[in-house]
Amino acid sequence: MNSIFLGLMDFFKKYDGLTVFVVSVLVCTSFIGFYPIYILDEARNSEAAREMLVSENYVVPFFNGQLRTDKPPLHYFFMVLGYKFFGVNAFGARFFSGIFGTLTFCISYLNVKRWLGQQTAIATLVILLSSLFLVQEFHLAVPDPYLIFFVTISLFSFFNYYKLGKLGWLLTFYAAIGFGLLTKGPVALVLPGLIIPIFLAFQRDFSLASILRLKPFLGLVILLAIAGPWYYLVHIQTNGEWTQGFFLDHNISRFGSEKEGHGGFFFTTPLYVLLGLLPFSAFLVQAFVHGWKAGKGNDFLLFSFLVGFITLLFFSISSTKLPNYPMPSYPFVAVILAYYLNKIFLNGEKRKSVYWSLIALMIIGIALPIGGWIGLSLEKQLVSVRYLSLVLILTTLAGILGFYFYQKNNFKLAFKSIAVGWILTGLVLFGFVYPTLTKQSPVARALEELPSNAQMVAFKRFDSAFPINFQRTFPVLDSMEEIKMYLEEHPDAFIITNTRNKDELKQLESLHLILEQKALFENHTTRIYTK
Repeated sequence: MNSIFLGLMDFFKKYDGLTVFVVSVLVCTSFIGFYPIYILDEARNSEAAREMLVSENYVVPFFNGQLRTDKPPLHYFFMVLGYKFFGVNAFGARFFSGIFGTLTFCISYLNVKRWLGQQTAIATLVILLSSLFLVQEFHLAVPDPYLIFFVTISLFSFFNYYKLGKLGWLLTFYAAIGFGLLTKGPVALVLPGLIIPIFLAFQRDFSLASILRLKPFLGLVILLAIAGPWYYLVHIQTNGEWTQGFFLDHNISRFGSEKEGHGGFFFTTPLYVLLGLLPFSAFLVQAFVHGWKAGKGNDFLLFSFLVGFITLLFFSISSTKLPNYPMPSYPFVAVILAYYLNKIFLNGEKRKSVYWSLIALMIIGIALPIGGWIGLSLEKQLVSVRYLSLVLILTTLAGILGFYFYQKNNFKLAFKSIAVGWILTGLVLFGFVYPTLTKQSPVARALEELPSNAQMVAFKRFDSAFPINFQRTFPVLDSMEEIKMYLEEHPDAFIITNTRNKDELKQLESLHLILEQKALFENHTTRIYTK
């Protein structure tokens, strides 16, 4: 057994880049085609890409035939490519999200290895792989996996250029920002634009000469060359409507005022980070304190600390707060965690703060299956499958084993136990729990009940998952008169709605209700009627 382990270690040392890529791609793309697209953001993004593919209009994005101003197009382009490779399905929509997650993990490993050594690089990778909510983001057909990658590589490239002075790193820095602008817009420029000057100030190198060394005019040319043409074309082809909707409504308004109910108090974003980097975020406070002190003698640690802290502060100030917003900083926060755990935890130095963090992690591990059981019990259609919450006992065992091995002074095994438990939890969730739960979603039930060639229209509003799963757009009717006229022409048609308005539902009572299914963990119910 020992010889096998030593052989694996020799292989890793010789082919560490390949090993990191293979492990990362397995984790980030695991079971992405096992469950349908059903949550709102995934549904709208993947459907916009499908409509782009069908119309061959790669400039103006639409959802259900209506202009979609939420995001720029880069993730749509990759989803279209996924559809061409794998078909219009969940796997095709999510594939490149997983690939960009893989690339994020790989470049994080390689850069940490360059500046802090292989042991800290491995710890960073393990922390990222076991961060369940981050890995879940790379399983979604949304733009965030792409943004996380481009912000990560842009910041690493800046640091490499700053320390090594090679032009290739500077060109990569600006190119990554350019593609980031095509992914989620100004945030790809704003984050580096805040972080880099502050880092230079800490280096006592914030001067005109240092700014000119970054060749900002060359950078502007690169950004305009990459992002400019599409922004210009979409502005012209929509008479400025997309530009106004995106920049005013989805950027300035989101920062200045609460959007779509996604607000919260100042410390909401730090709580999201604690949640997003579990399990090892249990050590986040002491890791940040340690990172700040150690950063005074290590530029890479200082840079990673500033990326994490400034991103956290920026999105804490923002009025709209979502769990995915601070995720571009997670690779750098993982560096701070890895450095701390490597120096303190893995090298056998016992501390009270580590002890209490492990206690907290055990409590979280115990609370998760209990909370999962309660959560599934509250959803009427999921009571029969609430046993699925028992999967979360893996996190309970991980916490208990981590604490046990720590008490036995086997610090490395404690670290591995926690990581393996949470990675396995993610794999079981993606491969078994989510496919089982989503069978009870409205769109999954509708796919079972309705003929594939059924004629369907929506009344007032409908679940956003229907267009991508039925691979069609839905006419939306606003009155009973329109419905009656439509049913006269199409007597076998189905009427779909998820309106919550009692008066509107009362109008439909003359029709035959064939399906009523509440959305999973949301407060709307899909109803399907026939004549």
